[in-house]
Amino acid sequence: MRLEEKISRLEELKRLIDVSSGRRKADLVIKGVNVVNVITEEIYQSDIAIAGNRIAGVGNYSGIKEVDCRGFFAVPGLVDAHTHIEMSMLTLSEFARIVVPRGNTTIVADPHEIANVLGVDGVRLMIDEARQTPIRFFCMAPSCVPSSNLETSGAVITDREIERLLDADNVIGVAEVMSFSEVVEGDEGFLRKIIMAEKVDGHAPLLSGKHLNAYISAGIQTDHESVSFDEAWEKLRLGMKIMVREGSVAKNLKDLIELVKKGNRNVMLVTDGDRNLNDLIKNGYLDHVYREAVKEGVDAIKALQMCTINPAEHYGLNIGSITPGKFADIVILSDLENFKVKRVIFNGKILKEGDFRRRYHYPRVAKNTVKARKISDEDVKIELNGRKIRVIKLIEGELITEELIVESLSNDINKIIVLERHKGTNRIGKGFVYGFGIKKGAIASTIAHDSHNIIAVGDANEDEYIVRAVNKLIELQGGIVVANKNGTFELQLEIAGLMTERSVDEVMKELKLLHQQLDEMGCRLEAPIIALSFLALPVIPKLKITDYGLVNVEKQEVIDVFVD
Repeated sequence: MRLEEKISRLEELKRLIDVSSGRRKADLVIKGVNVVNVITEEIYQSDIAIAGNRIAGVGNYSGIKEVDCRGFFAVPGLVDAHTHIEMSMLTLSEFARIVVPRGNTTIVADPHEIANVLGVDGVRLMIDEARQTPIRFFCMAPSCVPSSNLETSGAVITDREIERLLDADNVIGVAEVMSFSEVVEGDEGFLRKIIMAEKVDGHAPLLSGKHLNAYISAGIQTDHESVSFDEAWEKLRLGMKIMVREGSVAKNLKDLIELVKKGNRNVMLVTDGDRNLNDLIKNGYLDHVYREAVKEGVDAIKALQMCTINPAEHYGLNIGSITPGKFADIVILSDLENFKVKRVIFNGKILKEGDFRRRYHYPRVAKNTVKARKISDEDVKIELNGRKIRVIKLIEGELITEELIVESLSNDINKIIVLERHKGTNRIGKGFVYGFGIKKGAIASTIAHDSHNIIAVGDANEDEYIVRAVNKLIELQGGIVVANKNGTFELQLEIAGLMTERSVDEVMKELKLLHQQLDEMGCRLEAPIIALSFLALPVIPKLKITDYGLVNVEKQEVIDVFVD
């Protein structure tokens, strides 16, 4: 720290103490509010004094500016402990404009989506944008780029790159370790990534017994993939902190509600970035997860702990409670249980709409990332040979899938392909999927976890729709395309094929049209775009597809579409 910074920090601290002790007026005082204390689990009326960007005191204070909040509740700003901003399809600036006014003031992001396309440069771009955006942004260094050796990504992040990232501002640990098999087997190359940081997030769906013990012994501290009480309880017993995910596709709150009701301080509520844009605008972000927990019978203060002090204490962040010295991120509510926001104070200032003016623009290097060549009907053809067929079966509300073995293709089974788009190899993985119900059309997208190749699903009997959708997507250099008898409909995502700098209103207009066309094609999924994106993720059981073909996730091997 430079001498000038030390002097500035010292002056700020002296001023904070002067305000706390009453020798000096606060910059801002929230008067007579009902303070929700997430430490002692009580509510009491008091003033909250703010000096600069810190809470100076809770008690009887006077300020240069005073806001009467009698009858309202003051809670800490919400903290999403595990998310992927890229999943919103918006830049961080536009994302913040939607979620911060709802009381979501802090995120702990794993930017492995953009990292799989642009590598460390992509992560640094998001960190740069965060500096100019009114949201408290903390970042975990992506540990699994790519997530598996059974897919082709646009970049590889090694232990050396993780070490360099950990020196960057607000990078606070190593992100979710998806390669649990490499950890359990003691792979030295992978373990070097884990030992880089004190905080290491996990990703261990269905892992149990001695393998789970081995995984945790490596220093991995959290998990957000539990889908049953027994699974989560075993992990909790062994010392893991459980992140209960509630998104648009992966909805685990009800299955884990008994765990959440216990109010364990080692439990957090998270979104995992799995909130489609319509849900984000209509129902909210982490504030929605909080409300859902309360509706399920969770005590409001305990639910609040899981969205504030629990993640803050786990990651060592100076937020999460309304106490002296913490950053002044405070949400004023008219209704605690329904989390109805009256105003938001962020970094000591009452937020206004003008605070969210976009100040950051992504450079050209983040665009034009689709290197694939256009394809033909012949490229996606699968010759049926009379043998039994292996089919991916979607499970509504889950990221895990099942394996179906069928004698022949019914009208409910769609074709699915993944086209490599980073290296120009045009390698195509081909298979079949049950659960979309698409007829006379197709959807293609460059959002395909985690390597984000081109993924497409369409009518198994008419390949032309998949070909049209994929080729249009290549022209756009990323996004989502629907092709059917009505034509071609598109949403361009020019940043890494994942995000756009356009406004949420523009994006929602195009998304609405895409969903209308999917409905007309018979698609019966609640969130088809998100469901599609996870079918290429070869680290969540049971059957997935990459540019290499069908993947048996449990065995971590590519398998044949046909079964003897």
